[in-house]
Amino acid sequence: MAQSDTLDQLLVPAEEAVQRTLAYLEGPGATSTARIDRWGVWEIAAHLLHWHRVTAEAALAVARGEPPSRFTSPVDDINEEVVAKSAGMNLAQLVSELKSAHGTLVQAIRDLPDPDAVLMLRHDGSSPTAKDRLRTIAHHWTEHLEELLAADG
Repeated sequence: MAQSDTLDQLLVPAEEAVQRTLAYLEGPGATSTARIDRWGVWEIAAHLLHWHRVTAEAALAVARGEPPSRFTSPVDDINEEVVAKSAGMNLAQLVSELKSAHGTLVQAIRDLPDPDAVLMLRHDGSSPTAKDRLRTIAHHWTEHLEELLAADG
């Protein structure tokens, strides 16, 4: 999508990707044994939850006039840590938290005075805006869902 896409134009595919993935997690994913490398359904759900929460928190902070969230570790390291920290939660709990986090994220991004504001400063030097994060959510959630569906056979 072009950089000039409006917030509403970006929210539609992100919303569709999230809803399709949630439907999978509550349906066939709830009993799936699919594995993508070392991760299964549970690990992917924990990973998605973390980044949804982080994006919402970053948007809320930027809306308050605070600087973008800074990440000093590589994304892969963060992903491993957050999956480990989610131990003890079952998939149903993760899905429930994902639904709540998604509502918070959408509202936080809608409330931003400028959706082109940088939300994060990453270890790799990237600095995604709210619009960038919506593009990533649409693509990344779809990618994870397609991988899981393919692994399910």
